[in-house]
Amino acid sequence: MSGSPIVVLDIGSSKVLCLVGETQGEQVKILGMGSGPCAGLRRSSVIDMTKVVDSIRHAVREAERAAGLKITGAYVGMAGEGITAAQHRSTVAILGNSNPIDEDDVQRALTAADQELAGSPQTVMHRIVQDYAVDGESVQNPLWLHGNRLSIETLTISAADFACTTIERAASEAGLSIAGFLLEPLAAAETTLSVDERDMGVGLLDLGAGTSDLALFCGSLRHVVEIPFGGDDLTRDLSMVLNISTREAEQLKRQCAVRYLGEEGDDMLSFTMTSGRTNSMTRHQLSEIIEARQREIFEFVAKAIESTPHSQMLAAGLVITGGGALLGNVAELAEEVLGLPVRLGVPQNIVAPSLMQDPSYATSIGLLRFASSDHDEIGRAESSVAASSGDGFFGKLSRILSLF
Repeated sequence: MSGSPIVVLDIGSSKVLCLVGETQGEQVKILGMGSGPCAGLRRSSVIDMTKVVDSIRHAVREAERAAGLKITGAYVGMAGEGITAAQHRSTVAILGNSNPIDEDDVQRALTAADQELAGSPQTVMHRIVQDYAVDGESVQNPLWLHGNRLSIETLTISAADFACTTIERAASEAGLSIAGFLLEPLAAAETTLSVDERDMGVGLLDLGAGTSDLALFCGSLRHVVEIPFGGDDLTRDLSMVLNISTREAEQLKRQCAVRYLGEEGDDMLSFTMTSGRTNSMTRHQLSEIIEARQREIFEFVAKAIESTPHSQMLAAGLVITGGGALLGNVAELAEEVLGLPVRLGVPQNIVAPSLMQDPSYATSIGLLRFASSDHDEIGRAESSVAASSGDGFFGKLSRILSLF
């Protein structure tokens, strides 16, 4: 059975992507897509509001034409600078010796955990329950169990208020209202990671243009951190080493991605230097320049993993997604540096054009799946912005979309 159409906005350092989709059982069907280059962000920070607004407006208009819908609002993905993940633990007494634990008891424990965030300049996006304990004994689900004390351990994912306000303002200028903010690594996991991988312990690395994001899962999400490197760093390296424009460097980098696309060989690639002279190198030589920066990124990732208490809990290894996953040697190099099994994360269970069935669309498609899923507090996660609406999720959607 099809669900109501959902709109998501993925605002990245290189482009803005707007998707309209709906769920059909386990599948996500893409109804429309719009994209536009974005030059208004550096890393994950807005540096030119006008350019960001123009990019959003362009992407939304394309998506409207493709889907045949008028878009007035969307769910927005957030990642990078300003994202915090804080653990909280609270304990409440169970009233009445003969009464089992009910939903009111769980809510009291969650409310107690939330009080720690009062007055913080943060917008809470998700509250993920990581552990329940009844009288000190860990349980999967405390409902209808008997005990004197209920403890809950949560991971609260928040975004800095200033970052949310900036995106809200840009969206408003483009004629959009924001239905809620969703963490992008959590969304990307929805369409790239299996339940078995999460249960075993797995890392997800989303290689973006300006920055990358690392999320660690052991059952539920345990840790998230920004990696201050991305595909743009590889482009700048090529530009500086070969003395070519960044546009030419970006084209060369994309040509080095052909192994992922199924092509082989070590043919010569030509480029024009800023002096006007034409030069050429083998694809292997160009890959070596790119690999030097990739190795640095993975060494940074290795240190980020080692600094967490979950470094020895990643039995399923690492899954790499995002545009940076298109470079042909990325999985092999990551395995060499990290000493973990590595695979590419491609969107699963989607009905979409073939061009979208690669890692660069994993986050955007994941946002659609995540926004349409029923994430309650007894389960893995909840979007607190969406949940706070008085008329519910689908009531809000009726104001987001209307037919032409």
